[in-house]
Amino acid sequence: MRKYLILLILLSFLAPAASMAQGCMESTSDEGVSVVGYVQPQWTFDEASGDNENTFHFDRARIGFIGSIPYDFSYYVMAELSPTKNGPYLLDAFITWKRLGPYANITFGQFKSPFGLELSTPCQSLHTINRSLAVSELASPFRDLGVMIYGGTSFGLRDSDFLSWKLAFTNGKGMNNLDNNKFKDIVARVIVTPWDFLNIGGSYKYGKALNSGQENKLIRFGGDISVEKYNFLFQAEYIGGTDDGFKMNYPAAEQRGIAKE
Repeated sequence: MRKYLILLILLSFLAPAASMAQGCMESTSDEGVSVVGYVQPQWTFDEASGDNENTFHFDRARIGFIGSIPYDFSYYVMAELSPTKNGPYLLDAFITWKRLGPYANITFGQFKSPFGLELSTPCQSLHTINRSLAVSELASPFRDLGVMIYGGTSFGLRDSDFLSWKLAFTNGKGMNNLDNNKFKDIVARVIVTPWDFLNIGGSYKYGKALNSGQENKLIRFGGDISVEKYNFLFQAEYIGGTDDGFKMNYPAAEQRGIAKE
């Protein structure tokens, strides 16, 4: 199976800033705990129902805690409380060791998969209410349990990172799910920023699972570009992939994080 995604966003004046952080927000102090949150109220009108049904609800209602621990550690915990997403449940929970930063930071816990441009964009910085269906299907699970190494370097070419990268080893079962086999998913992302207004990214994911004693494989790959100059934003993303029996034994959509992100 092979699918493609081309996402074009033009004439946007509120472009999100790129970040190497795993959470939506970062701690600003080495002392104490910071409480953070995010609420997205929504009204939905369903003409297809025949009764023109409409309802008010919260698509996302989140609260969490972030902070730093001497020395060189930070933590991030975020919960989803929205009842329309079967909350409450744990969304993110990870600790990061930054002694080797900015060249290498090590994160352990439950975090967002480092795949693709749209998925890497925090929910409060999206240009649309929800992520695209193609990203939901091809980049899932959005969140997983595992370990990740990420960092960046300027190579002396510019003041900020010229090259940034992330490499994760995860269960491949989605958030809050234990692994039931010996395999781990491998997810990698590289971003090249030759100038402040240009980001070029590439992503790759490889996973395995057992189904009736047979190994099934999942491969995802993608490329993206983001150009922001003079209050003008152009973004494009491509995602392709192949499945070798993987979908037959893959968790349901909500377990994969599609409905819960």
